[in-house]
Amino acid sequence: MLCTTRLRLLWTFLVGYFVASNLNWGIAAFLLNPWAMPRFDGFMRVGEAAGGINIVKMVVGFLLPQFVAVLLAASLSKPSGWAGRATYASLLVGIAGFFGTYTFLSGWGNVNWVPLMAAAVADTSCLILGTLITGYLQQFGKRGHASFPQRK
Repeated sequence: MLCTTRLRLLWTFLVGYFVASNLNWGIAAFLLNPWAMPRFDGFMRVGEAAGGINIVKMVVGFLLPQFVAVLLAASLSKPSGWAGRATYASLLVGIAGFFGTYTFLSGWGNVNWVPLMAAAVADTSCLILGTLITGYLQQFGKRGHASFPQRK
């Protein structure tokens, strides 16, 4: 059961996703890629091979876990505060989605584990921020609801 309306869920998700996705891109472009790319030994796409449909795959690849975290946070009744629910849901999704997938890739392929874990930390951190923004926006206009206590 959602603790918000579908319309509120959608627009707050889009705002949170926009901020988190752009922050994720910035971290990758300016901090993570210069450090991690040499450690991946050719695993990363570069140049024109990194554009086009692969950009769409990355956008959708971050959109799905962000939506699952937001949906989960909006469905939980505990912890009682919006920030606790957002953080809890994001950690569940981030640990399973990013850390789990990247550890699997490292074990299945010949990919260095350390830069993958740095990417998982960056992705999960952005996921948490996006879900926190969404949770913060969802709390307004919900006065009296048990999941969204009145502000004082």
